[in-house]
Amino acid sequence: MAKFVLEELGMGVQKGAPFNQLWHVVQECLGVLSKNVDTDLAGYKEIRQIHQSSWDIARNVSALRNLQGTGHGRTLPTGVSKELTWLVVREACSVAEYMLRLLDKEQGR
Repeated sequence: MAKFVLEELGMGVQKGAPFNQLWHVVQECLGVLSKNVDTDLAGYKEIRQIHQSSWDIARNVSALRNLQGTGHGRTLPTGVSKELTWLVVREACSVAEYMLRLLDKEQGR
């Protein structure tokens, strides 16, 4: 997701760049770094926390995928329940949709 957004913004993506670095740049480019929320805005603390939570979701989904995912040739079942899997998928989709909407806005679509 991060690579797609950066490529759409015309930014080069360094091969092998760490996920954390890519995601930080995406958040910065799309204006959703939690530390940059306007403190004059009513509910700014809550908005900061929501932006931080979106980062936490992205980071944790990436880490969980690496540890428990069936990619990378892993064929054994994971220790993640079906119920948790649905939660992870839904949260990841919510974050991805938010970023894609911000990208569309950034690009005037």
